[in-house]
Amino acid sequence: MRDDKKSKQALNSTARLSCIDVFVPAQIAFDPQRDQRVARFSRLKYTDLSLQFSPIEDGVIRNFPVLIRGDGTPWDLGNLYLMSKFTEMAKLAPPIIDTLRSIAKHLIMYLRWIEHLRNEGKDIHELYFPIEEEKRVTWAYYRYLKRLLREKSGQPISLSVAKARMQAVIGFYRGLLAWKLVAESAIEHSAYKSSFVGIPIVNSIGLQMMKIVETSNFKIPKPQRNHVGEIADGGTLRPLTENEQNLFLQQLSKSNNRAFQLMCFVTLFTGARLQTVCTLRVKDIYDLLKKSPKNGEVLLRVGDGTGVDTKNQKRYRLHVPIELVRMLRDYIESDECRGRRALSFYEESHENYVFLASNGSPFYTSTSEIIDRQEGQFSKRISARDRVTFTVQTGNAVRNYLSRLIKDIRVNHPDFNTFRFHDLRATYGMNFIRDADASGSMDIRDELKQRMGHSNFNTTQSYLNYDKSNSIVRKASAYHHERINRTIEQLRT
Repeated sequence: MRDDKKSKQALNSTARLSCIDVFVPAQIAFDPQRDQRVARFSRLKYTDLSLQFSPIEDGVIRNFPVLIRGDGTPWDLGNLYLMSKFTEMAKLAPPIIDTLRSIAKHLIMYLRWIEHLRNEGKDIHELYFPIEEEKRVTWAYYRYLKRLLREKSGQPISLSVAKARMQAVIGFYRGLLAWKLVAESAIEHSAYKSSFVGIPIVNSIGLQMMKIVETSNFKIPKPQRNHVGEIADGGTLRPLTENEQNLFLQQLSKSNNRAFQLMCFVTLFTGARLQTVCTLRVKDIYDLLKKSPKNGEVLLRVGDGTGVDTKNQKRYRLHVPIELVRMLRDYIESDECRGRRALSFYEESHENYVFLASNGSPFYTSTSEIIDRQEGQFSKRISARDRVTFTVQTGNAVRNYLSRLIKDIRVNHPDFNTFRFHDLRATYGMNFIRDADASGSMDIRDELKQRMGHSNFNTTQSYLNYDKSNSIVRKASAYHHERINRTIEQLRT
């Protein structure tokens, strides 16, 4: 763990989170033979309930998290829970390992806290649930997190982290019982008190309904804040103002990194997320060129089954300006792009990525590449070992390019606000709304929802409310400060 990433909490435990670079999950069955039991291993299979297919034999999993105790041995219950969680996730959709790793990070901190108390001589463990509620391990951990939040100086954790840790622990015990990973007698008294609440949501067709969710008595409420100038869409996004966009595009035009230029164009002019931009395929561009544009745009299917990744592999259509498609065609036919493909896994194939780094690696490894590497049909020059032992890229190089570009802008414009690559997506959404308003279009909520690939209308509505909310707040703030200043002036005289 990097020094700047080490926990600020003084816990006397060396429990750690590790990972298996290349993991082939298997299931074990014990067969009694005479006086001994023989273990037989077979490939893990699961049923995809969403497609109602026959059981699927899973393949290689990259960077699967493993929880290690302070004495160097695996944490059996924790790892069993993670494997079971993965299997449950796989029943409905391809599991997102980043989600599992996030849960694992919170559980390893729980284990470190338990080991810290044990090292101090306390009689406690992960299945410690005596009759007195206040002595149970989950009650004690809840008090510990609340105590950390009350520290006035050098607070070790944020409110959101404390909330996520408690949720991960509750999920752990819920899973132990639901999947029968331990006998019910192992948790003699309840690990938490559960209740059910209704949350109003707007569904995919715009109808409001109540979603019933289970909650626990260990609530660490996160305050609902309405950030002026920000939109909640897979994170807190800040659309760029028109002036900021102009400065950004001016500086971008000076860059000699053509791949980075085009990746920014794709997000700014289509609203695509970084993982979608970076997993576009050569074949996608040639397919788009065969289509007839409508209002200067052509549609590209992305998401599950297309080879182009999206958040949670949600399927939707990108609206791509035809002129941008032609720019991308010119790029993939350039000598620079051909040279990068020659160094890549897919080599000179239309299955290859549009955007590759100078060494031939992708900027964001697609889920389909992880599967394709197991088959070995695309690249004959890569050994069987190298086909599975490779670095999974997650877009960090693109984020670094953007960080350097913003620094260059601030040389001449020191007040220029920093932003993230994902903010370009929000900028596309707000540009569409403002263009629609200028053209006199009325209800564009459904169109915006489709273009952005939103799962519900709540997120889409936040875009529609953005300008109005900011305008109201700015006017109220100006009036408020004017009144205060006027009162102060009167008091001074």
